Amino acid sequence: MILGIGIDLVDVRRIEAIIFRWQERFLRRIFTDQEIARCNNKKNPAQRFATRYAAKEAVFKALYPKGTEGICMLDIEIDEAKNRPVVHLYRKCQADAEALGVKKIFLMLSHDGNYGVAQVILEG
Repeated sequence: MILGIGIDLVDVRRIEAIIFRWQERFLRRIFTDQEIARCNNKKNPAQRFATRYAAKEAVFKALYPKGTEGICMLDIEIDEAKNRPVVHLYRKCQADAEALGVKKIFLMLSHDGNYGVAQVILEG
């Protein structure tokens, strides 16, 4: 049974400008050390950061369709397993997903030029 669906589109240029202005300060507030290392090792890091940011927003939208306060972006980590994107939840997000009955999280990422998009489906 589908418990939630989320989608988000991010302008890569916007994320690139934020990274240029705030550098590590921004990255450390939004991304885990593993995400930062993975994105910085790719050809176009800003595009990778933007797509992961879209994925985190899509997870928020799927898990909290009416919005919520007190959620940290670091409670969601976008990783890879067998060349597929996967979501790891921590702290409050993990507890809320368990309370909702989430058994599996499907994530699809895509990017093209100046845009990154992510879609999430929560299954119970």
